[in-house]
Amino acid sequence: MKVAIIGAGVAGLSCAHELEKHGIRPVIYEQNSFIGEQHPHVAAILEIIYRPIKNPVEHFKKNLGIDIKPLNTINSIIHYSPNKRTEIKGNLGYLFKRDKTPDDLKNQIYSKLKKTKVLFNEYGDYDKLSKKYDYVVIATGNTNFTRELGCWTGWLNTYVRGAVVLGDFDPNTLVVWLDKSYCKNGYAYLTPFDDKRATLALVVPEVNEKEVDSFWELFWNTEDIKYAIVEEFKLNHKSGHVYPHKIGNIYLAGDAGGVIDPFLGFGLMNSIAMGVLAARSIAQGKDYEKLIQEMMKYNLRMHEFRKSFDILDNTGYDFLFSALGLPGFKNLLYYSPLNVAKYGYYLLKLVPKKKKKF
Repeated sequence: MKVAIIGAGVAGLSCAHELEKHGIRPVIYEQNSFIGEQHPHVAAILEIIYRPIKNPVEHFKKNLGIDIKPLNTINSIIHYSPNKRTEIKGNLGYLFKRDKTPDDLKNQIYSKLKKTKVLFNEYGDYDKLSKKYDYVVIATGNTNFTRELGCWTGWLNTYVRGAVVLGDFDPNTLVVWLDKSYCKNGYAYLTPFDDKRATLALVVPEVNEKEVDSFWELFWNTEDIKYAIVEEFKLNHKSGHVYPHKIGNIYLAGDAGGVIDPFLGFGLMNSIAMGVLAARSIAQGKDYEKLIQEMMKYNLRMHEFRKSFDILDNTGYDFLFSALGLPGFKNLLYYSPLNVAKYGYYLLKLVPKKKKKF
């Protein structure tokens, strides 16, 4: 069986890893000259987002057959709204390194491949490849091909303005800021590489590449941030609904398959899962849509949750973070098996909304 994979991202590499287990030797077409990330940063996988999965790293190993090592555990999350600060402690998730080094997440998966051929500096044309190979998996990390195929319905367009910064950090602490003035319906976050270096990023929805620079400056001034900048980056992320995920002998996986959730913009865990499930569908003849059904339902729930969350103003953010400091609410949200994607809509109804003026 001949299989081509377009893109050596986490979805594409995970797909190749699973195909090898079934005796299939795929060929990956990668337009870059390297495995890893153009801009170094630290990504997070939060336990609260992926319930009922309790331990994402164990889930990767046990259910997806991929043994990867996180950069650090997340033992504390600090939330800032305009007038409130709340800290939650516990086993809250994991941080993963994203760069070009061997312990980068992509390179960890890449190092496990034994039979896969990777063609670097090669642009994969899905139309031509679909005639040459039995199956083609589009795992490009973007939605360009998905839109060309007519499978894309856009939900949210965001720009991420970020930097690698120097300072004094707790390597096990994730910091999150919410303030309508500089992030609109988005958020800012800090994820450490170690105790001296971290990623600081601002995610702003529905702005263009130039506008996000003004919000970035306002964020630094409002929060009086003094970190030294080592390197800066700017990225465009799109979330939306994809259907179908298979057209003829072409599969859509990872970001190209619509796994970026429309609430926080996370997609790492589902990208890995989707790559593996695409491979299982090819190797075992299983229905791909059925295999990824729960994943897609999750994103639809997150879309509804986001629409409810976007109604909140800064007063609502203050109320929400104040409530997080209360034992009952904190235990329900962080320490119980509550599925936030499924029931978060009802929790947000408890937050008072600003009355409209007529």
